[in-house]
Amino acid sequence: MTNGHEVVRLPREPEPVTAEPVTPPGRLHGLAIAGMAVSALIGIAAMLAFITINWPGDSNRYLVFAFVAAGLGFLTCASAAVLTAARDTYAKHRPTE
Repeated sequence: MTNGHEVVRLPREPEPVTAEPVTPPGRLHGLAIAGMAVSALIGIAAMLAFITINWPGDSNRYLVFAFVAAGLGFLTCASAAVLTAARDTYAKHRPTE
């Protein structure tokens, strides 16, 4: 006893758990990110062309369609990138021998 207080011994630290090495993201994740980049570039180009150029007749509808399609493509690729990244974070179950 020290100064009238009881000393409580703490248990030893457990042995550190060795983690498995981190694996790089899968191929589908890279394709989804590349799809996001391509969709963003197409959407930006379509919007700039729509704003800056005076298109004859109804031909500007094609640019609006390209912009909307690029937005939908971007959202689809972003969802795929998030889901594939989440899938890659789960541990791989190996059969026990």
